[in-house]
Formats: sequence, C-alpha cells, structure tokens
Amino acid sequence: MKMVITNTDLNDILFERDLPQNFKSDKAYTESNTAIFHPKFGSSDIEDLWFEGIHITKGQTRIKEDISLKIESNYSVFEMHFTLSGSSQATTLGSKEIFRFEPQQHNLIYTKDFEGYFNFSKQEDLNNFFEVHFTEDYFQRFMNVENTVLDKFLNGIEKRSMSAMKEKNMAITPQMNLIISEIMQCKRSGLLKRLFIESKVIELFMLQLAQFETTLKEKKEVMNFQDIEKIHHAKYLLEQNISNPYTLIALAHEVGLNDFKLKKGFKAIFNTTVFGYLHDLRMEKAKHLLLEQERTIKEVADYCGYEYVQHFITAFRKKYGITPGKLQA
Repeated sequence: MKMVITNTDLNDILFERDLPQNFKSDKAYTESNTAIFHPKFGSSDIEDLWFEGIHITKGQTRIKEDISLKIESNYSVFEMHFTLSGSSQATTLGSKEIFRFEPQQHNLIYTKDFEGYFNFSKQEDLNNFFEVHFTEDYFQRFMNVENTVLDKFLNGIEKRSMSAMKEKNMAITPQMNLIISEIMQCKRSGLLKRLFIESKVIELFMLQLAQFETTLKEKKEVMNFQDIEKIHHAKYLLEQNISNPYTLIALAHEVGLNDFKLKKGFKAIFNTTVFGYLHDLRMEKAKHLLLEQERTIKEVADYCGYEYVQHFITAFRKKYGITPGKLQA
C-alpha cells in the first residue's frame, strides 16, 4: 500500500510511504513520524498510526509558496477527511472535478488507485489535517447501517477513482473537534490505546453520517455566497470569544446581517442555533480543560463565561450526566 508525493515543478519526491497490506501490524498498533523540509514549499510534520483495517494520519504543514503536488497511490480506501486549518484543493488525473477544502470542513471520500494533484496556495497559517482511512474490508461492517446518504454514496463510487459523500463539505462540529483532539492526545498504550482509538474513530464516523443524513432531510433556504461567508465568520467569532460572547444582535451587526437572517442561516448551515453552538462549544472546551489541563472548576467556569460556578456545574451535569468534580476524581 504505497503512496508517493512529488513536487511537479522539480519532479523530485518529497514523501514516500509504503504501509503493510490492509494496514496490518504485528503489535496492537504501529506508529511513525516523518518530517519533510523543502526550501521552496516549506515544511511538514506527518504522524501515522495504523492497525488492521484502519490508518490514521495527521499533518501540520507550513506553505511558503504556491505549490502543486502529484499524489500517487496503489490502494483503495474510504477516507474521513478533516481540514482543521488552512485550505487545499485536489483533482484527479483525467477529470475536471475539483475537491476543495477550507478550514474546519470535513467529508467522506473514496479513493481507488489515486493519481492526481493537490494544489496549495501560500498560507500564513499552518495547514492542519486529520484523516482516517478504512480498508474496503473494514468498511464492509458499515454496509448494513440504514442511511440514505451512505447508500447513495456507495452506489455512486463503482466507476470513479475518487468520490465524495457530499458535493459540498460539511462544517466540523465542536463534538467532532473534541473527538479528534482525544484521539491525537491519547496517552494510553498497547491494546487499550488501540481499543480507545478504534471506538473514537467509529464514533466520529457516526457523527459524520448523522450530520450528512440531517442535511439531506432538511429543506434549506437558498442563500447567496456572501451571506454564507458572513455566517461562517459569525461561527468563527463565537469560537474566539467563548469567555465574553457576543449578544445575538451584536454578532449580527459585526458580520453585517440582521439577527433573523443570522439565526435562520446559522441553523440551516450548522444544524444548531447560535447559542446552542456556543453552549456545546463551552461544554466541550470545559471537558477538555478539566481532563487534559487539570484546571480548577472555578477557572473553567470563568473561562466559559459563567459568573457563578454553580450555574456552570448545573449546565455541565445536564450536558454530560456527571459533575465536573466527579469527572476529575
């Protein structure tokens, strides 16, 4: 199962990876780290982890100049792709179809003997991605899941070398970001780590399917591109101001929409309300701070914008069914 990445300008190989058939490992799992430096395009750190049926890769790349990379692989996988930051676009050889990813977007993609190009523009911010690859054999276990979108996707991949679940990428939710963070920061080892990661990967996949299915059932009002961009900016502002959030009217004014259009558009795009999203964001961040950074309950309550600690404890218990204190015990 080989992949080769070549710089199309100079035709030199930047990265080459040859993984075992079906991602088999003679241990609970296998890990590898690769650092790439190129004087023109920049640098990249790639971390891989695999065990039979599943391969996880995460990368952090700094793009110094516009660059086109040729990608070649000799295997087929179902790929859960998450662009955490930065942007990119891909094309397959012999096709005019373009697959674009912007920050905080995800999709489910099928690739078979992929041969094509990834194009990156010079970017000030790091380009971060997280991917989970399922072999076709492993993915068979999901075939009996009753999901209209999945059925349509599987029926449409037979004659194509690359296919995406949705024509338009979906927004990564706070819950998805939390699961990705838990996978990347897992401190367990051996079989326990493998079981933890596998369970989280399946949970992440089910969240993807649920989001895809929900958007199919909803009839959304057609919005112009400018309004969609403004609503995505509103989401970004919420994420950057957890401790001191905007009021709805202030947020709408900041992005240049009226509050009705912001509320309706936000619900249509992200399948949640403005303050429902903020609440979930706060709770996911609170859980992370309590578990991973061992902050005090008072510190976390303050960070999440709660004036009274008891109000934070009540909200946290309602969300997770456990108090912050018991979670840390």
